[in-house]
Amino acid sequence: MEKNQNITPLAFSVSQVATMLALSSRTVHSLIHSGDLPHFRVGVRVLVPESALREFIENRTQKGVA
Repeated sequence: MEKNQNITPLAFSVSQVATMLALSSRTVHSLIHSGDLPHFRVGVRVLVPESALREFIENRTQKGVA
């Protein structure tokens, strides 16, 4: 089977989210535990949907004049 390099991930691991947001894995786990960052489990893996990550960022982006 040929690997397609153009596939967009539908979900990310805690460590991937931590890297993308420049946070620690512990902070990401805290956000998940508090309900601020939606997630789902596959076996023991905790995954964050791509759409939930975008919404999390959008909801916390300050709009307006500083």
